[in-house]
Amino acid sequence: MSGAAEIDFNYPEGTPGADFKNNGGAYLRNLSEPNKAVLAEIQQWVKTDSINLNDLCSYILSDSLLLLRYLRANKFNAKKTKKHILKVIEWRKLQNITELMKFTPEQILGVKLSDLIEKFPHWHYGYEKTGRPLLFKVQGEFDMKAIKALCGGNFERMFKYHIWEQELIGRVCYEQSLRSRTIIETITVVLDVKGMTLSTLSSDFRTMMSALIKIDQEMYPETLGKMLIVNAPSVFPMIWGIMKPWFDPITAAKVTIQGTEYKKVLHEQIGVTNLPSNYAGTRGTLSKEMHPYEEAMGMFGAPAAASDPSAAVAADLLVMKISGDAPVTVFTGLTSAGEDSDNEGENAEVPDPVMPEGCLTPGQVAELEASTSTESASPAPATGGFKQREFIY
Repeated sequence: MSGAAEIDFNYPEGTPGADFKNNGGAYLRNLSEPNKAVLAEIQQWVKTDSINLNDLCSYILSDSLLLLRYLRANKFNAKKTKKHILKVIEWRKLQNITELMKFTPEQILGVKLSDLIEKFPHWHYGYEKTGRPLLFKVQGEFDMKAIKALCGGNFERMFKYHIWEQELIGRVCYEQSLRSRTIIETITVVLDVKGMTLSTLSSDFRTMMSALIKIDQEMYPETLGKMLIVNAPSVFPMIWGIMKPWFDPITAAKVTIQGTEYKKVLHEQIGVTNLPSNYAGTRGTLSKEMHPYEEAMGMFGAPAAASDPSAAVAADLLVMKISGDAPVTVFTGLTSAGEDSDNEGENAEVPDPVMPEGCLTPGQVAELEASTSTESASPAPATGGFKQREFIY
């Protein structure tokens, strides 16, 4: 097991977990008797086989909630669920998730995040009315050829960055649950497809997007609450016909498609005060000058604990000043896996961190920094090339 205590939170109104009439007895607080029996079987297997659920998920609100996610993804088939759990644990070890989360997006990608967002606009921007984290992705402006070129000629770094995103959003859900005292285990995504054409579905587009969807569905099951596709052009039914097979039926059922008249749906599903002004809301404007995860970093930066590597990194990211010409940041204070930091004085040699496969080494990042930095009398520390903004929580 994980050691996480069971919680007495309920699902927020408006989510499937709170809909006792229609949720099929598949959620905590409303489990059917057969589903209770399967959950008990999985719990006993975890205990008997000494499965450490901390290897399955970085932030666990409750063991039962975590196991139920995998059970729902496998339609409460115990055999498939066990196989799925073991597969994800092995994958997470191969990806070296713990080490990955000690690095910045810039180190993972090898480019400034501000350069990426020009070609791949995406943001976490607050929460919708049920409390779920709200993500925006402007897929109609994704430039796969440019993204591939930015990231070294393939998409491996984008896959690593996406894993970093999923881990960060997992913590956002965890913290939001504690803050709201409700069960927040899924996200809401607004996908803007304005301008998409059949030619958008290039080989690079299909390669990258199908792989990201596969990561989400297989390695982070049951974490999508809903996806609202907006600004769908007239050709989008043909585009969706190509993309839909990438989604399993459970995920595809969570997708709603709207054209340009999406205002009413977004207001009903998300709430006008939770939406940015460029999506019919009152909460400010999404801009490519914004860091895609600055709100999450702000949330974690304030209470960052020295014992929590990802929180400490978030705190470092939060306090960096923003400069449009800033070089990529290099963290040098992380120890190698299995080694302790003795802090034997300020001049003590700090070993390089163990880099997950596909990430840049500190030396490579330093080379990139030297090649991208511009002349300045007093260069500012880096935050990926975004302007500084204040948030009130």
